[in-house]
Amino acid sequence: MKLSTGLCAFLLSQVFLVVTSTTPSIEKHRIIPVNDPNDILITFGSCNAVMGDEQNDIFNRIVDLKPDTYIWLGDVTYIDVNEMPPKFKFPGEDKAKQKFEETKNNSNYQNLRGATHIIGVWDDHDFGHNNAGKSFLYKNITKQLWLDFIDEPQNTTRRTRQGGIYQSYYLGDVTKVKVILLDVRWDREEPFFLDFGGGELLGEDQWQWLEEELKDNPAEYTIIGSGIQILADDRIFTERWFTSSKERLLRLIRKYQTGGLILLSGDVHYTEMMKYPCKERIGFELHEFCSSGITHYASSHVPNVDGVVSELYPYTYNNKEDRYYERNFGKVRLTFGEKRSAKIEAINYYGATVLEREIPYEDLIFDESIIDDSSSCVVDTFNHLRFVKHFIHSLAVGRPYIWLITFGIVWSITLIITILRVLIRVFSWLLKRIISQRQANQKIKSD
Repeated sequence: MKLSTGLCAFLLSQVFLVVTSTTPSIEKHRIIPVNDPNDILITFGSCNAVMGDEQNDIFNRIVDLKPDTYIWLGDVTYIDVNEMPPKFKFPGEDKAKQKFEETKNNSNYQNLRGATHIIGVWDDHDFGHNNAGKSFLYKNITKQLWLDFIDEPQNTTRRTRQGGIYQSYYLGDVTKVKVILLDVRWDREEPFFLDFGGGELLGEDQWQWLEEELKDNPAEYTIIGSGIQILADDRIFTERWFTSSKERLLRLIRKYQTGGLILLSGDVHYTEMMKYPCKERIGFELHEFCSSGITHYASSHVPNVDGVVSELYPYTYNNKEDRYYERNFGKVRLTFGEKRSAKIEAINYYGATVLEREIPYEDLIFDESIIDDSSSCVVDTFNHLRFVKHFIHSLAVGRPYIWLITFGIVWSITLIITILRVLIRVFSWLLKRIISQRQANQKIKSD
């Protein structure tokens, strides 16, 4: 029996009304229209405009794709940098506002603003200070400046809540794609480099909000965006999610069987594609796609960064071939129907695909039968121990950059020890001279 086009449209509208009636009220601006509901295109990026005069016509490559949305994942500009080499300092409200306006009024970015709907969330440099967290004094000021930059309507929940700028959106309608953007700054404990498993990242209010967002989620695909990397716990120089916070997120994903899920992140000035190595712990293949470097990128300020990173970091979540160190942005194409899939691509400055991975939707569907908490997994090894073991192995097999790094560390330690020994000897000599002089003076007085 064939149904007329009008009747089909009516039935679909009723389904949409039923679904939306069972979910909390959604502010109008949070439902983003799309060009084709069966082929939704998302672009995203991070790390833009350190000094405001960088070449950023890469925005025009994004415009060429005609995406349904562009997502900022932090560092839309660097309000804490006013000189090079960078010295991080919050410049005050007026100068911070000026930095945001420089990016917003740039002609290439204006092209992007006119071509697609832009959403996003911040990271440290547009939050206000390098690696800053909950103790940053000016976050209420930068919150409103950032929301002005992203054209957040007035009097929305995001503006009026006493907390961070986390938010969710829908592409097409609530049954298609849900985008959840997490604020990893507002309640972040500091300092990040002392993470030995603990540390709070989101704050309890945001955790409760996130659980509600994952509960009874009717979307076929769910995108979770974070300004910093989520899965990568075996890195020692870059920020990432605290281990306890990451595990709490994974428990929520498993609890609500959030299939069709892809993680997006930024921050590190290069792009990489990662996959959680233990699907038996979650129930499906969990992928993270990190894109960073709209205007600046790792290879511009770290010599031979490809070799250094490849030899330094363990291969817990990906391999050498899954990283790219030049300027780039991320592209995510989500298709629907019988052959559903998620295709993720890193696009370089010239508009060419430099990394890609197509993920069949079947791999993203939660499957209770594969859950096995007793199975062994590489992540059971303490993350810092994984790093140390990889470092020692790289030394043993003679990887040149590891040897160079080791030489640099040993040389630096030796230099510091030598300087300390010299200072101690000088101090001892001066102390002896002072004591000797005092004794001589006392003898003269006694005579």
